[in-house]
Amino acid sequence: MKTLIACYSYSGHTLKVAKKLQKKINADLTEIKTENDKWYLFKIWDSFRANKVPIKNCTTDLMNYDGLILCCPVWAGRTPAAINQYLYELKNVKDKQFAVFVTSEGNKSQKATIQMREYLDAQGMQFVGQMKLWTKDIDNGKCSEIFNIFSMKFIN
Repeated sequence: MKTLIACYSYSGHTLKVAKKLQKKINADLTEIKTENDKWYLFKIWDSFRANKVPIKNCTTDLMNYDGLILCCPVWAGRTPAAINQYLYELKNVKDKQFAVFVTSEGNKSQKATIQMREYLDAQGMQFVGQMKLWTKDIDNGKCSEIFNIFSMKFIN
């Protein structure tokens, strides 16, 4: 299965895991970056309001992929505005598989994964799985068990 990992990362925790996952499952990686950087609290406000923001050019067409893994931090219990824009720009997604993983410093809410899952389900994609990692566990390397279980869903 040819998989694209689409990653938005603020502090680097999410990108660190995305790169590790990329190597483990032999996937392509596209980084989602905003056109204009905002102060952190404005980013949280945009997430809370489910706003979109302009993103730099990245892979949004899944024509040549069988699946998508969408990765991001959780802010205010929701997806970052850059992810909202990325979802809006996605093309050729019908009947493709998808999974999501989020990183969090302590928010136990699953609204972010639910938001992404509901949107992609409505676009005709097929849900494969999800993973949530705490940033402290990424820092101290205590997420290998859940990481391995998640990654096995994408190894042929």
